[in-house]
Amino acid sequence: MAAEIEPLAALSWPAPETLSLDGWLLRFGKGYSSRLNSVSAIRYSGTSLSQSIDAVERAYRARNLPPQFHIAPGIQPAALEAALQARGYITKPPTVLMIADASDIAAPTDVRVLASANGDFERLTREGSHSPEDGDERLETLARITDPMAFLLAMDGDNAVASAASVATGNWASVYVMRTTPAHRRRGHGRRVLATLAQWALTQNARRLYLQVDAANTPGRELYARAGFWDAYRYLHYVPG
Repeated sequence: MAAEIEPLAALSWPAPETLSLDGWLLRFGKGYSSRLNSVSAIRYSGTSLSQSIDAVERAYRARNLPPQFHIAPGIQPAALEAALQARGYITKPPTVLMIADASDIAAPTDVRVLASANGDFERLTREGSHSPEDGDERLETLARITDPMAFLLAMDGDNAVASAASVATGNWASVYVMRTTPAHRRRGHGRRVLATLAQWALTQNARRLYLQVDAANTPGRELYARAGFWDAYRYLHYVPG
């Protein structure tokens, strides 16, 4: 499963700068989102793993960023994780990648589907991010995407209370920047957003959905499980200790 999803997930969440190094994809952003600021180790064509890691470290430090490796099932080479551990790298908390069949979730709702982000979407994204700067990096990433996209807003009266974005890539559609205001959680708004997102995905011939959620985010994982998602695999980000 990771071999299918990881390449398209990397392409559908594009960093402002990328570099190919011995088959790996190095991604450079502003340092907030791990996915935007890490090495995607899906393929490897190098001959010296140690030298490749050295080159990665130089590339990130030249940009004043810590070197960071995205480690998912099927990484190449298989010895990479052990090599990072031997260098003293440690892991950030794990992330769970969950998947679902769009047809199991799709349902008609009154959630708004927008072609571009509006002020309400941007506000919810920033408010639900780790920091305003983290939110800005995510919004800037969404603005770089060229694949078919949808921006979704759930309303409570005149107030936007939940949001998400989706990118359709082949048979898959993502769930990105899912947000619900704290005062409106556990009222079904997130479920409505997911139902509408799934309907939109089917119009793009994307029959399956995927999302990434912190393993420690129990409320979020429970919401997604109730909606029809299940765990596909976990991945880690390794950083210098």
